[in-house]
Amino acid sequence: MDSNTDIHGGNNQIVPNATHAVQNIYFNNGDEGDAVSHCARTLVILGAGADASMGLPASSQLIPGIVDWLETDEGKAVDDALRKQLKRLTFRFDKFVDDAIDRLAKDLDRERDTICRNVREELEHNPGLDDSHRKMGNLIVRIFQKITDVKQGAAIDEETEELIREVTGMEPTDHTIIDFTKLNYTDTFKTIITHILRSSLHDSANPILRHVYKNLLDIEQLMAQYFYGFFTNKQGQIKTYLYIAWTLWAYLIYREYNLDLNLNLNSRSVYGQLRGKDDIQVVTFNYTTLAATASPTALYFNGNLTDYVDIENKNDLHIDDIHSLDLTEFFRNRLPQEMSIEGDRIAIPVPSFMPPLKLKPVISDRYITTWYRTSEAIRRAERILILGHSIHAAESFFCDMVRSNRRAEITLIDRDMDNVCRNLCNTLQLSPNRYTTLTVQDHPARKYDNRITVVQADLNDIDLSPWLESQG
Repeated sequence: MDSNTDIHGGNNQIVPNATHAVQNIYFNNGDEGDAVSHCARTLVILGAGADASMGLPASSQLIPGIVDWLETDEGKAVDDALRKQLKRLTFRFDKFVDDAIDRLAKDLDRERDTICRNVREELEHNPGLDDSHRKMGNLIVRIFQKITDVKQGAAIDEETEELIREVTGMEPTDHTIIDFTKLNYTDTFKTIITHILRSSLHDSANPILRHVYKNLLDIEQLMAQYFYGFFTNKQGQIKTYLYIAWTLWAYLIYREYNLDLNLNLNSRSVYGQLRGKDDIQVVTFNYTTLAATASPTALYFNGNLTDYVDIENKNDLHIDDIHSLDLTEFFRNRLPQEMSIEGDRIAIPVPSFMPPLKLKPVISDRYITTWYRTSEAIRRAERILILGHSIHAAESFFCDMVRSNRRAEITLIDRDMDNVCRNLCNTLQLSPNRYTTLTVQDHPARKYDNRITVVQADLNDIDLSPWLESQG
């Protein structure tokens, strides 16, 4: 990677608190209003799948990866330094994983139907599954379906309710004939579920198990949970958020540092194909520097790795080159000088990450300007290419922007077509069952509303040039 690359191109520095804070938004070569963000006819939106195609972890793989990294010498040093700063911190990633597994193993009601539906669709639509994948998928579906069948069979339907009234003269007050809150799963069942859950954490490439762990561990929702401590001034939640955010920041830097950028930024990779395309606008939801390396005017919608903010004193802070950063030295020496949670001087630096929230906090005029520029880029685009982003409801603020453009040709490329189509149709208010099947570059695809195409493919297998060529 060129150390002289300006990675500030259009990205916003996000301050996760509810009060007004001054922010700086940097544009390429200091031009705050360059023509690209307003006049580009082609807009490229990058989600986690774009970074995953380069070898970086997908969002559902982050917590298992962090747990493993915290067992390394570097991870232990970072963890120790953070805990010295955040006194009386009780949160631990490994305990969070164990607790999450125990909760889901004991009470599957919340996630059972979603997991079962996704696994069943994988079994039906993925011809590339091997025998072991199919056996695991069938086991999950059969076990989860048995629970559903028992609960449905115990329900008191309207006909039964009427018979109860006629025969006994009593008014039924319960919906089932069994109190499921007092039933216990057998040890065999608990052992099977625990095995499936733990296997899912360490087999990220498994096409069946990926439907389990993505419902189990979501670091973005975890961050959102503790983010609200800044609104309520709860010190315990604030410290936990600081620990989670800074640990995630360190882990992502570690992972990006260990990428072979010369290999991954070649002309065939996603970011390699974006390089030199000055007539397109890129918006990224990833924190890494890859988007800015490929497109210096890239807009960072939810923050980045190179900036952090003292939200107490409204000061913006920056790291010039994260690839030469000694993480151990940073957390042992630099961050303790800048952070002061208790005492006369309070300073609370946090990475410029914004967890997905349905209601975005209004932090500053600069922050609003950044989102305004993104909104304008979407509104003016004639062609929108979405790569590895599932358009999920958690980003409803952004989804509203996409929905506002009802004329642009939209192409979305992702490996999980069924899930993406559901989300996209919900966002754009389309019928999920009204589409035409077709193939794009030998990959299955669906077309909606004569302007929206969803392609099921790995991003590394797609030639992006048909969408990136100048429209004249």
